[in-house]
Amino acid sequence: MARTPLPTERTLLQGVAVARWAAWAWLAVTTLLQRHSLDHPLIAALLVCATFAWTANCTRLLRTHTAALLHPIVVTGELLLAWLLLVADGWVFEHGHSFEKGQSLAGNWPFIAALSAATVIGPWWGAVSGALLGTGRFFGGLVNGVREWPGERLTSVGTTMVFYAVGGTLWGLVTLRLRQAEGEVAMRRARDEVARTLHDGVLQTLALVERRTRSTDPELSAVARTSDRELRAWLFHRDSDESQPASLESMLHEAGNHVSVAYDLPVTVSVVDDREPKHVDARADAAIAGAAREAITNAAKHAEATRVTVYAEAEDDGIVFVSVRDDGRGFDVRTTTQGRGIEHSIRRRIEEIDGRVEIVSTPSRGTEVRLWSR
Repeated sequence: MARTPLPTERTLLQGVAVARWAAWAWLAVTTLLQRHSLDHPLIAALLVCATFAWTANCTRLLRTHTAALLHPIVVTGELLLAWLLLVADGWVFEHGHSFEKGQSLAGNWPFIAALSAATVIGPWWGAVSGALLGTGRFFGGLVNGVREWPGERLTSVGTTMVFYAVGGTLWGLVTLRLRQAEGEVAMRRARDEVARTLHDGVLQTLALVERRTRSTDPELSAVARTSDRELRAWLFHRDSDESQPASLESMLHEAGNHVSVAYDLPVTVSVVDDREPKHVDARADAAIAGAAREAITNAAKHAEATRVTVYAEAEDDGIVFVSVRDDGRGFDVRTTTQGRGIEHSIRRRIEEIDGRVEIVSTPSRGTEVRLWSR
């Protein structure tokens, strides 16, 4: 049964469709140019038409019923047609055509079939499909009358098999990584949506209950505090093993929520972290998260802000950028002396990790604190 395609899969299938049309055009043109070398021109024309029909139908399905292109039967049919094109190359052309310098009947169309299989089934099946397609050149040679197989002919067949297999594998791996990335983005969006919902309702209610019952009902206050911490740990992926450092994302979310609850100020946190684990610098992450926490606190305490937005982006080279923007009263950075909080808790903390700080502010138009780690 065909499954619903992901947006990434739809995009990849669109790319395959364009490549399929280009391969068919090349197939049709080269067959026409080599028509004088054909022993069976009618069969060649029928195969070109069959390939056109398949290509057109796949394009139609892409527009009207994309899920059908993910069905194993459709993939198998395309692979079979591609393999038959390679074998028929030895039949429709005159004796001696195989392994000559002329273009084959199949052209690049079988390679596109391998990419299609890799998109739908995955890298390993893409490799297997590509290798099996490559055997079509061997059988095409037999049909064309080849009886002797010196090293260069076997090498040519092997090269075709490897080329198709490697192409299918690489395309399949790209597809797999894109699917995983899309799944992670979807999960993050869902978690952020849950976090926003809980933050605007449940977490603020628990914090209010904890504060107001601290002296009148200590038991209820303790339950509210415990529930609040458990929810925050689940939302922001805080590991129960305290020996493991918290992630940059969890630290920024915790800082934002702490200030939001303490000062009743909406704080929005968005984090894009594309680093591999080996590139994560826990010390730098802790420093930049601490500086961001101080910037959020300053916005809540001194800027008379009604909203704070935190954006963080981490690159593969380990550099982390964090922006803390508020809509408060702002100040003139050229004439105003910055307080000890900015100097000690932000600048020195970032300088210790060889990072840099930039503060952009205009009176009555808010402030943005920009932080870069090394």
